[in-house]
Amino acid sequence: MKKILILAVCALMAVTTASAQKFGNINMGEVFEAMPERAQVQKEMEDLQAKYETELSKMGDEYQKKVNDYLAEQEKLEKNIAEARAQEIDQLQQRIQNFREMAAKDLQQQQQTKVAPIIEKINKAIQAVGEKEGFTYIFDLSQGNILYFSPTQCIDILPLVKKELGIQ
Repeated sequence: MKKILILAVCALMAVTTASAQKFGNINMGEVFEAMPERAQVQKEMEDLQAKYETELSKMGDEYQKKVNDYLAEQEKLEKNIAEARAQEIDQLQQRIQNFREMAAKDLQQQQQTKVAPIIEKINKAIQAVGEKEGFTYIFDLSQGNILYFSPTQCIDILPLVKKELGIQ
């Protein structure tokens, strides 16, 4: 009898605890898009990408000129000179490929570096809202990990986070 009473009390406590939990959800992508800093980061990244594209274009023009010159003179050149020019063209092609890879890597690294403070600011705002509003869990719907959530039992905290960040 005593065991049944203890089990009943434990079950009642579990039900009470579960029903007291408050769940929230947010789409981090929407918050990120609303951040004023995002536009500046996007512009900086576009500017950097344009610089890399300009340099690649110059290198491509140089490569094309060397190939055209080589093809035009190939028959008249001595064997050693022709081989040296062919090797020079191959080296230039390799430099272009290396530069392209370095540029892509740098663009990705710059993007991560510039976005990190914005994400940190958003996360702090979400944590502040979570603490203020008494949420037990807040789910990020933009990650695609949530297989199901009940819109009637889970509160969209996007307006609260935007308010915390001071954005519309």
